[in-house]
Amino acid sequence: MKLFDAFIHRSPNKLFAAIVFGSLAGVAYSLLIPIVLNSITGDSRFVAEDTANAIVFGIEVANQSFATAFLIICLFIFFARTFSQITLTRLALDVTSDLRKDIYQNIAKASLINLENVGSPKLLATITKDVEDIMRGVKVLPDLIISMVTIVSMLSFLLLLNAEAFGFVLAAILFGALTYQIPMLIGRNYFIKARERVDDLHEGIRGLIYGAKELKLNTSRKEHYHQVELNDAESGLIKTQKTALAIVRSAMNYGDLIGFFVIGVITFVFVNYSDISSEELIGVIMAMLYVTGPVGSILNTFPELSMAKVSLRKITHLRKLLAEEAFNESVEPIKPWQSITVKNLRFIYPSQEEDTSFSVGPVSLQLKKGQVTFIVGGNGSGKSTLGKMLTMHYLPTAGSISFDDVEVTKDNINSYRQCISSIYSDYYLFQSLHGLGNKLDEDKVQKYLTKLKLQDKVTIENGRFSTLKLSDGQRKRLALLVAYLEEKDLYLFDEWAADQDPDFKHFFYYELLKELREAGKAVIVISHDDRYFDLADQVIVMERGLRRDESSVTIPTEAPEEKQEEFV
Repeated sequence: MKLFDAFIHRSPNKLFAAIVFGSLAGVAYSLLIPIVLNSITGDSRFVAEDTANAIVFGIEVANQSFATAFLIICLFIFFARTFSQITLTRLALDVTSDLRKDIYQNIAKASLINLENVGSPKLLATITKDVEDIMRGVKVLPDLIISMVTIVSMLSFLLLLNAEAFGFVLAAILFGALTYQIPMLIGRNYFIKARERVDDLHEGIRGLIYGAKELKLNTSRKEHYHQVELNDAESGLIKTQKTALAIVRSAMNYGDLIGFFVIGVITFVFVNYSDISSEELIGVIMAMLYVTGPVGSILNTFPELSMAKVSLRKITHLRKLLAEEAFNESVEPIKPWQSITVKNLRFIYPSQEEDTSFSVGPVSLQLKKGQVTFIVGGNGSGKSTLGKMLTMHYLPTAGSISFDDVEVTKDNINSYRQCISSIYSDYYLFQSLHGLGNKLDEDKVQKYLTKLKLQDKVTIENGRFSTLKLSDGQRKRLALLVAYLEEKDLYLFDEWAADQDPDFKHFFYYELLKELREAGKAVIVISHDDRYFDLADQVIVMERGLRRDESSVTIPTEAPEEKQEEFV
């Protein structure tokens, strides 16, 4: 993906119009020089001689026709350049917005395992820093285009004025541009290193926020974390950025002076080796004064364009990592079903070393509506992985899932996902009831809020929760309210009761599960609460990624710390 290609794809007509008007503005700049030159020196090679004066608003104006032409060209330059810049700037903003929207779609369509592998720090850094760097890069494109056309027009004027001077100026500009690239390439490498450090810093900030409880309980850990993950990372990032900016700024100042160096050489050296008249020398110097600004403008856009290219490469790489789930995204009505049959279901986690890959399965089981199934086992036994396969967040490596006699395939998986609701241990609670705002039964909502003892904490207005500033237990109850309101056929709860007080644990196991069972829902509970295992219609015991034979063993509880390896 290239920046200019994005402009062409977004709106080729607007891009063409902007380039045409920008080019005309650049050409018009070159027309000002002959007019002024003729007025000063009387050189009529480019425009007809005109000596008539006029009185305009009481002011005497020399060379009336030249003055009129000069004014008209200036006004044309103003309107043409303004139109070109505004059009390209708006187009640049549209391109940037499209890029962000594409990233949103990439994230939404990516498989859960890929999202987990990439991690939120890299995703957030890409959406915030990389997109902003690209925006700064595309913003300089309007001035870059106009400046390039202006330089071409001025050089064309120089060619007509004095071919020998044109050759010297062109060689000098090319030499300056090439030598300018050397420090810019060095600076670009430092920008790449700085961008890599941003991901590390985002990871450190994430740990600072989400690990606040652990850090507060261990001063030495907190100090070491701050020093290594934050201060050292921050210092390394700033040092790299300072070096990059110092190199780039030096190169930019060198670029700004290239035009004046050329003027100096022409004035003090070139005239001694070339047969150039005073009028031609004045014209060359005037052209160079006009060219100096655009040359500096072009060279000064290189840092922004360089950073934009670095960020664009990061985004392109990220989008490759976020491979889309290869299935049909359309949602079609599904047949009513009574049971889910799982046959030899298996999932292998991606790993660089195949022999260290952790896998779950093969597992076979059956889930029925009106039935509560517990999935139990020690940490690392594969409970949550099995749950994510059952809720179709993870696409199995092998095996099959069938709703009655209909097997889940790539063509219908998204349709069957719509009949599932889950609350995993790392659930996310949205502020708004997306997709439910127009379907809310206020009496039902109030009933559940009261049942969950949240009626004095939260209200729902216009499909939004009044607040999410709640305790962990209250937030989980609010997530349960959302699950209630969704009215799905299959529910999965991953350690939902783990951080609830005894009253709500009792409510969850004795009231909620009973209510869902009586409503004909299929319910899966991932739990360590062995005191409630007798409430299940069936218990699936997982150990080392495999289903254990429950008929010959005692249902395991959470193992003590020193014996945890027995269940891993």
